[in-house]
Amino acid sequence: MDPYVVYDCQQVVPNQFALTLAAAARCRALNHGAEPRLVRSAGTGNAYLALHEIATGVFGNTELARAVGGPNAGAFLAQPASTQSLPAAADAAAPRLPSRETIH
Repeated sequence: MDPYVVYDCQQVVPNQFALTLAAAARCRALNHGAEPRLVRSAGTGNAYLALHEIATGVFGNTELARAVGGPNAGAFLAQPASTQSLPAAADAAAPRLPSRETIH
């Protein structure tokens, strides 16, 4: 894998969090059968291809707007409804173990 592809991607999408979301969304689309926009070489994985597609600029600004912060960016990351706390011990998914028991 080309270690500099991420630097090329950051020229297109400067926000690292938005870049991660865009690359994950494109990788997911490729996994589900979307047509690649670049020629895939032998042994190239979908994550690597997704990063190369972003780095070469084959996506328009409208396609990246959801991850970069376009008009619908607020809907892309929903605000939490309220602060949540950890469940009580009685509601835990697993029973509590005695303090001296060792788990291997």
